[in-house]
Amino acid sequence: MGKNSHSYVHGYRQGYSLIELLFVLCITSILLGFALPGFASMLRNVQGDTVMNSVVNAYQLARNTAISQRKPVVFCARADARTCGDDWARGALVFADPNNNHVQDDDEHIIVDIAAPPTGSSLTMKAALGKQYLRFMDNGMLENTAGSLVYCPPNATARDARNIIFTRNGRIRFGSDKNHDGIRENAEGQPLDCPS
Repeated sequence: MGKNSHSYVHGYRQGYSLIELLFVLCITSILLGFALPGFASMLRNVQGDTVMNSVVNAYQLARNTAISQRKPVVFCARADARTCGDDWARGALVFADPNNNHVQDDDEHIIVDIAAPPTGSSLTMKAALGKQYLRFMDNGMLENTAGSLVYCPPNATARDARNIIFTRNGRIRFGSDKNHDGIRENAEGQPLDCPS
């Protein structure tokens, strides 16, 4: 019996008391409180870079296709699987569109189909005449359009915003933070903002 009793006491001493467990949980909670905001910010940055890289790749492919095939190519927000719309948060399409009807007809194939960005995010186009599409001519220039596309991940602040800026000659560049305040600027040098 003494042996069993000693084993029990020995086993008890190897465990943790309730106070020790609460102390560990408290320390863990504090550490997570410091780590999670940084992790959330990193995740927003990765999402932003991923979305904008896919937009830039689609843009460049649309322009290159227009030049190589010598026919107009449209890059637009998607209304459905074959039609241009005005909500970039639904995804985007790139297809040859010689008849300029913004519909992928049977003789026009989809070049790129971009999935919708993450739920709760926003992708908005700001362009001349309120256009929500880009039409590349066979020389690679845009048809009467210049502007930008701005992406904000879910629960974003202005520091999370990403943008690309395009000109009528078809050139494109990422927006930058020229004044080093942590917020990228648009083509006019104004800071980007995300919807609250």
